[in-house]
Amino acid sequence: MRYENLIADAQNVELTESTRVRAAFDAIYCCSPQSELLEQSLALLRLNAEDASLVNQLAEWVLKIAPLEPLPMSPAEAVALAARVHRVVGSK
Repeated sequence: MRYENLIADAQNVELTESTRVRAAFDAIYCCSPQSELLEQSLALLRLNAEDASLVNQLAEWVLKIAPLEPLPMSPAEAVALAARVHRVVGSK
């Protein structure tokens, strides 16, 4: 999937909050260079410390908890994070 499709799902209020947060994570992941391990791919994004921490929280949720609650952040926060990652990656 492409970033644009995934971010549209993340913004779709008709979907569950869990689905929207997962779509935002997937949008972030599709911006990363693909590596054998998820953690390596996300580390290659070279984000600032705060956003890297938030991305790691999302990844932890996706790998160990999703689709259950508690969500690591709201869908709006996840969308904003995905947009920041997309801007950072696009500017490199």
